[in-house]
Amino acid sequence: MRGKVYHYTSIEVFKKILKFKKLRFTRMNSLNDKSEYKYGLQLLKNKIVEFEKDNNIIRGFDTSIMDRFMFSDDLYSISFTECGDDLSFWNSYYVSKTTPISIGFNRSNVFNSEFIINRCIYDDPYPKMTKERYIWFRQIFDLRNILNRSQNREYIHITFQTAHIKQKPFEIEKEWRAVSFPPKNIEMGKFKRGEKEVDYFDQSIDLESISEIIVGPYYQLEKNYEEIIQLISETGLNSLVSKSLIPFEL
Repeated sequence: MRGKVYHYTSIEVFKKILKFKKLRFTRMNSLNDKSEYKYGLQLLKNKIVEFEKDNNIIRGFDTSIMDRFMFSDDLYSISFTECGDDLSFWNSYYVSKTTPISIGFNRSNVFNSEFIINRCIYDDPYPKMTKERYIWFRQIFDLRNILNRSQNREYIHITFQTAHIKQKPFEIEKEWRAVSFPPKNIEMGKFKRGEKEVDYFDQSIDLESISEIIVGPYYQLEKNYEEIIQLISETGLNSLVSKSLIPFEL
């Protein structure tokens, strides 16, 4: 279905989603691939350095300051994919091995308008830097202005765009992300991922956006399938339930 994205998880987590009508956003600096946000930021830095080289600017802009002031520690995200039944996702470390499912959402109405699910960018989205844009960046990161950066809508847009940039080899994932600052007055929490504590907040969703559940490969697939059928029936959702076409043993 056009406009559908999938979120891989477990039946146990799905029960909590149905009960509390929420999805979890985790702090982006807790992503398992530490290079993700840094990669997008480096592309932006490269454009600045390229402009300075082309224009023989001797006293260049110290781009290292961007590492501290691009909101990477303040952004939270949740990931989806266009792939609903994909072996690489079923085999990934963050998907349950015993009760795996992927939840298909109609992405246009998962959240309210403040939380938009955007496609990740697997290329360099930044055009060659102009003189006007270069001056703008230098002004933004001037010590007299840097504390006011959170009020600049264009700067916020660039920060969010950077949070959607991934390296080209990961394009096969066809990832989509919702990225946000924590809403005002939202309850924050922590959970353990291995030995590390991860910050999160849970955001309300529209359960009617759940259009499909795919039950993942496992030797008890039939049992898991029947449990999902029962959950959907009890909840009254009009969601298609199907089984993975990938054999459990390959």
